[in-house]
Amino acid sequence: MEKELFYFGAILIIASILAFFSTKLRQSTIAGYLLAGAMARFFIQPSPAFDFLSSLGSILLLFFVGLEFSMNKVRGLGKNIFLLGFLDLLINFPLGVACGFLFKWSPIEAIFLGGIVYVSSSAVIAKLLADAGCLPRKETGTVLGILIVEDIIMAIVLAVFSALAFKPSLEVTYISIAVAKALAFCGFFVVFEKPIRMFLNYIMNVELDEIFIIEIIGIIFFMSLIAKFIGLSEAIGAFFIGSAMAESHHKGRVKKLLEPLGFFAAALFFLSFGLQVNLLAINSTILGMVSILIMVSILGKLVTGLFAKPIQKMSWLEAQHVGFSLFSRGEFSILIASLFIGSSAAATGIKEIIAIYVFFLMILSTLLIKRYTKTCRIEGELPLTSA
Repeated sequence: MEKELFYFGAILIIASILAFFSTKLRQSTIAGYLLAGAMARFFIQPSPAFDFLSSLGSILLLFFVGLEFSMNKVRGLGKNIFLLGFLDLLINFPLGVACGFLFKWSPIEAIFLGGIVYVSSSAVIAKLLADAGCLPRKETGTVLGILIVEDIIMAIVLAVFSALAFKPSLEVTYISIAVAKALAFCGFFVVFEKPIRMFLNYIMNVELDEIFIIEIIGIIFFMSLIAKFIGLSEAIGAFFIGSAMAESHHKGRVKKLLEPLGFFAAALFFLSFGLQVNLLAINSTILGMVSILIMVSILGKLVTGLFAKPIQKMSWLEAQHVGFSLFSRGEFSILIASLFIGSSAAATGIKEIIAIYVFFLMILSTLLIKRYTKTCRIEGELPLTSA
């Protein structure tokens, strides 16, 4: 135990240093966390303790993703955004599956890869756009709308993937039961939205911050346990209780008091995944697969952006911005990869492939968004004070 505590402290110090340099290079701290975990692998071996920390991180991280997601946002999207969101799924998911077959992976492995390639990182992209000063722009609203639709779809997809990780089988009955469970769980929060909000407002009406924090964390883990009990991912339970709290009167207080915990959860989650990556195992085959995935992902999201032009009545430049704003991958891709790794069907090298894939798409997305905002400033479209 003493050795693991020492290693854990060492990893956090390395992570803080690399995250600091990531911010200095105007990149997401996630890139620093992934790299720190991979570097720590040279002197630390993954253990059950780190697996527990990874699960803890994923639960808390998805709670905070859910906290930024609310039914009010969904109702305000409009049919065009839903159309774009489903086109995004129909374009990018099959591309990932096709890559899996190209790599000669099994059908289940290819389906997992389809989910990894499909979903963008709502947490990373929203922060990048906010930091770049792009939020007032029309196309940014389209990007954020697509991300909300992706979050809704991922609630169902993660449920199916959880079932596949537990029992790698493509039996129609088995998959149908998994989808039905996910829809029922999601439907519960939609149908009983008002009673749930009223109940949360009542039980969260606690004056002392100390008790409030403990109560919130207890609720998060209780819902995660319920989700796990019915055969879903623990993270799904955390996501939906987060979305329910987003509708409550206490959202601002939750964010204020638990935000540092959210930063720690993100660090735990990405560090733990990075720790599973063996940099010495990276070879030309893995790099070739990553290159194909990156090119396919760029193509798929650009096509999504092009569909936004007629649907949202945008210019070519605005449609292009929608496309490359969606490049970044993050929490959902790595969560799917974690489920993938946990299954007996996991393909060799998947940890290394996904880590490099997420790392480079995150950097590319950041560079393109910042280049775009510089162009806009030259044209006088954005304020000079935006960073």
